[in-house]
Amino acid sequence: MNIVRKLRRTVLTVIGLAVLFALAPAATAFADVNSTHAACMGYEAAALSPPGSNDEAIGGVHDLKIYFDTIAPGTPSGTFFRFFASLHEHSHAGCDEALEGGGE
Repeated sequence: MNIVRKLRRTVLTVIGLAVLFALAPAATAFADVNSTHAACMGYEAAALSPPGSNDEAIGGVHDLKIYFDTIAPGTPSGTFFRFFASLHEHSHAGCDEALEGGGE
C-alpha cells in the first residue's frame, strides 16, 4: 500500500510539472540587429544563418570551421571562434574591417 501511495504521488508530481511547464509562458530570445554590444562572432554567425542564406558560406557557420581547418590544419577551430568573439567592433562592417587589417 505504501508503494502505491509513493507511485501515485510521483505520477501526480510529474503530471503537475508537465502541466506547469506547458502553461508557463516561454521566454524567447530575440536578437537586436542594432545592438552595439555583440561580439564579431555574433555578427558573423547572424550573417551566415540560416545555412543557405549567404552565398559566401552556403553551409552557414559550419563552413567557417571547414575554412579554418583548410587554412590552419591542426588548429582547433575554437581558437578562431574565441578570437572573433573577443572583438567588439560595434557593427558587422567594423568587424570585417578589423579582421582585414583596416583595409590596408
